[in-house]
This record gives sequence, C-alpha cells and structure tokens, in this order.
Amino acid sequence: MLKVGISDISKNPSLFDKLDDLAEVLNKKTNQVKGVFIPRAYLSSFEKVFEEIEYQKFVKRNASLKNTLDLG
Repeated sequence: MLKVGISDISKNPSLFDKLDDLAEVLNKKTNQVKGVFIPRAYLSSFEKVFEEIEYQKFVKRNASLKNTLDLG
C-alpha cells in the first residue's frame, strides 16, 4: 500500500489522478494515518462496507435520540 502525505496532496492535488493503487493518507509529521484512498474501479467491492460504516455513524450520532425515546 502506498503512503501519501496530506501536504503532498495539498501541494499537488492531481496526485489522485495518477493513483491506481490503494494508498494510506497520513500526517507525515506524526505518522498518523488519516484515511485510505481506494480507486473508483474498486468501489463496488466496498459498497456494503461503506453502507455499514454509514449506518454505524448514524447510530452513534443519534444515540441521544434513542435514549430519549426509550422511556419504558
């Protein structure tokens, strides 16, 4: 997997046009991974995973509503 720095992207946004492999987007100062780049050609392979992530984020964001509605 390639490693691409955030500053590299900000200096050269067309870098994504050249990527055809998976890449970690990281903060090179802290070596902390901020995200993963997946080429669009592989998007269909990840659709169910993305749906599950979106659902889990929705549940987390709306947890306070669930607690409000669980009045017994």
